[in-house]
Amino acid sequence: QMSGEDEVEFSDKDEPDADGDGSSDCPTVRGPLTSLKSHQGVVIAADWLVGGKQAVTASWDRTANLYDVETSELVHSLTGHDQELTHCCTHPTQRLVVTSSRDTTFRLWDFRDPSIHSVNVFQGHTE
Repeated sequence: QMSGEDEVEFSDKDEPDADGDGSSDCPTVRGPLTSLKSHQGVVIAADWLVGGKQAVTASWDRTANLYDVETSELVHSLTGHDQELTHCCTHPTQRLVVTSSRDTTFRLWDFRDPSIHSVNVFQGHTE
């Protein structure tokens, strides 16, 4: 028998479902909606562009790719790094992408104007 100090309280999460079907105990198996293919090397990072209709991937093949995920089409191949990419990241509210590479640079890709995409290269990292 437990004393009042030893009692354990349970949250609603710890109790079984009220309907008793146990469905929350089984993981949901999902399949991919599409495969975005065009890299020749390992894809090391990916991120969504604002709006959720485009994604960017970074690869050890020294490129980053911008895809339209609704059509699975490659929109832009972002080239220029001299070594493998290590990461990519997108801005939460603007159409901006940063890629970093083992070549000690990172690049800021600007897709805010659909007719022109520009890139700025930043150097100076030693590791």
